[in-house]
Amino acid sequence: MKEEMDDEEDINWSEHIRKSIRERLGGSPSRKIQKLVGDYQSDIDRLWILHMFSNGMSKRYIYETAEEIFGKDKDDVVDEVEANLEERGMENMYDEIEGGLKVGDTIQNTVASYGISKIKDHVKESINDSSREVRDGVYILSLYVRDRLDSESTSINPEGIERTWKIYTGSEVEIDDIVSTGLIYKNHYNSNAYNHWYYKIPDYGLELIEEIISDPSEFGIYHSDPKRSTLRDVLNENESREFLRWMHGSSRYVSTYNEEEDIEDQLEDEDIDLTLEEFAEVRKQLIQNMVLRIGYSPHRSSTGNRSSRPARWSYKLTQPALDGLPEILLGNGLPAQ
Repeated sequence: MKEEMDDEEDINWSEHIRKSIRERLGGSPSRKIQKLVGDYQSDIDRLWILHMFSNGMSKRYIYETAEEIFGKDKDDVVDEVEANLEERGMENMYDEIEGGLKVGDTIQNTVASYGISKIKDHVKESINDSSREVRDGVYILSLYVRDRLDSESTSINPEGIERTWKIYTGSEVEIDDIVSTGLIYKNHYNSNAYNHWYYKIPDYGLELIEEIISDPSEFGIYHSDPKRSTLRDVLNENESREFLRWMHGSSRYVSTYNEEEDIEDQLEDEDIDLTLEEFAEVRKQLIQNMVLRIGYSPHRSSTGNRSSRPARWSYKLTQPALDGLPEILLGNGLPAQ
């Protein structure tokens, strides 16, 4: 046996032996995942926390997300689910198992087949029971992912959503209030270049957002995408047209540092007929009409061949506005300035 092992220098024999023992004791990896999901099927706490692990989240943020969703400490359940994964040799969600599928993907697919409806029902009920302010935030969130609904999951930087949401409501808001509905997961990204919050919208979250877009009233949300009349007003009102000129049409980036001073200089240098106060008022109106959203790009540190870059706000037309404005422009033409 030793001679055979010596002849196969490229094989990690200790890992190979461990894998063989695990498979003999518990069956194939996919079968072990099915059994684990089956064990959790009637326990939404454990099932949901398993789903969080499957998304490759840090344990620290699983603790925090679970507490937000369930309204109380769930550290013992998180620890138990982690121990069950380790016992089955499935603690690394990026390990490949049968057919090239990763552990995390297989768990998500299995939960989707056997238990995701319970999670989705819980989230839908939670959104319906939330304050109007939180429901406003959920709809605003939907404006950020219209072009990503076909993805298995996606992530968002919370700063832009919080700022848009705050301007919309006129009051202080916290994206963790949306986390508490279960629609998104709290997470953080850290590398040599970046260190920032990066919240996860899991597979079922994108499915629910698609339902919200289709029929928001089912979630107690009474908003709609901007109507043609609203978009026509944007093109007809001089101040709105000037704002679009400043945006160079559909988007513009501004440093988060000295933002107001930079915008004031740009308005003057580019001969935009808006004062800073008028600019802020138009920005508010466009956000409240679901025409404008503000995104956020985090600071990037210098690393390797890449230079550093300051954090930036991105002013962008929402996808519904981008879809509707060209038709109005073609039909009516842009009014003379």
